[in-house]
Amino acid sequence: MDHSSSIMLAHGDGRAELRPATGGALAGWRWRGRGRDVLRPAPEAGTVRQMACYPLAPYSNRIGHALLNAPDQRHALRANFAPEPHSIHGFGWQRAWQVVARSGSSAELQLAHTADADWPYACTVRQTVALDDAGLRLSLSVSNDDTRAMPAGLGFHPYFPLAPGLRLETQWDGLWRAGDDRLPLDLAPQPQSSPFATPQPVAGWQADDCYSGWSGRASLHYPDYVLRMSASDNCRHLVCFAPNDERSFIAIEPVTHANDAFALAARGATSTGMRLLAPGESLSIAMRLAVEETQHA
Repeated sequence: MDHSSSIMLAHGDGRAELRPATGGALAGWRWRGRGRDVLRPAPEAGTVRQMACYPLAPYSNRIGHALLNAPDQRHALRANFAPEPHSIHGFGWQRAWQVVARSGSSAELQLAHTADADWPYACTVRQTVALDDAGLRLSLSVSNDDTRAMPAGLGFHPYFPLAPGLRLETQWDGLWRAGDDRLPLDLAPQPQSSPFATPQPVAGWQADDCYSGWSGRASLHYPDYVLRMSASDNCRHLVCFAPNDERSFIAIEPVTHANDAFALAARGATSTGMRLLAPGESLSIAMRLAVEETQHA
């Protein structure tokens, strides 16, 4: 099976392109009936950071100063996102994935990892991408193949195009306040009615934050359709990256844990979402993106 070429998936009105060799990422998802890209489309020779969506494994966001606080010891990792001094998003987004199964509308990818400078534990990551009548469905899992308990977390990093009048609707109940080094300091409770509890414009919104107590649901209200996001119950954290600049996107990222969760937990913080997987144990998440036509479509 060719692992380097793009994989084109199709079902009904949906078309998606998967690039296994580029971090197992989606290069785009086009809803044919709308004649537009539902996720931010990637350039022909784009890097993984220019993709439409990529998997986060075996952790999300930053491990502060590339030092992993694990039960067995403190591990020095590779700082993999220069010029930052941190490790970010695990190794999955920087590796080529293997295609283990595919059909016209779905594909299953796998990444077998042996201990190295990016992650000191043996593990296997699996991802499934599928189109169906409602839209796009993604699943992601990591299994601990090591002889030691392994810290673990997962997430998805989808990018959504900005459009005039775009409104966001979602809910959370806490914010992990970050310092100048972009690492979390503490968890600040927020009113149950978050700023986006009802659909609110995203124009001018600037954020690079992690929220806790996420409802597991979000809606992006475009002028002629609504994109509904739902994620599995263990994705209780949400990372929002809205640069508010010429890049013209927002990233709404369902994840299992807080940024730098392993260090937070080592300091005694609770509700971080950090997991320890026993040898042979797995962690799985899923996300669905569904397109709904509006009356003005």
